[in-house]
Amino acid sequence: MRFSRSDWPGIVIALLAGPLLMLLFLAASETWGHKGTPLLGFMAGNLGLAAGLAALFSRFILKWDIPLSAILAILAVVGAVKWLQVSGNDGTKLATGVKWAGVVAFVVLNVAVLWQLVNNGLAPLLDRFDEWRARQAAER
Repeated sequence: MRFSRSDWPGIVIALLAGPLLMLLFLAASETWGHKGTPLLGFMAGNLGLAAGLAALFSRFILKWDIPLSAILAILAVVGAVKWLQVSGNDGTKLATGVKWAGVVAFVVLNVAVLWQLVNNGLAPLLDRFDEWRARQAAER
């Protein structure tokens, strides 16, 4: 099997997404020295599965402008929230607005990816299945 240009985003996601998500989980929940329970193993498995599925389905994402913009917006929101927490302004209306902006960016990311998965992956598959059924019916 030869790799094509459309496989590179999936390869990058498969290599980097799992470890970076695990690092984000460890930093967000401050579980660096967690021992004695299977929490880290379960989280690593779940995050690895999510990263693997993202890598698998990235082949069907043909336009990366909206997903990458949403990812950059989410990263900017994470930085802004962290800065607001460090500066002591976590309970303000600005902090709430920034957090809502992160939620909106996450929804935009999910909708953009799912829309492309349906249009570029599922719809052509269903069209080929319908063509196959029509050929089968014509042969009878």
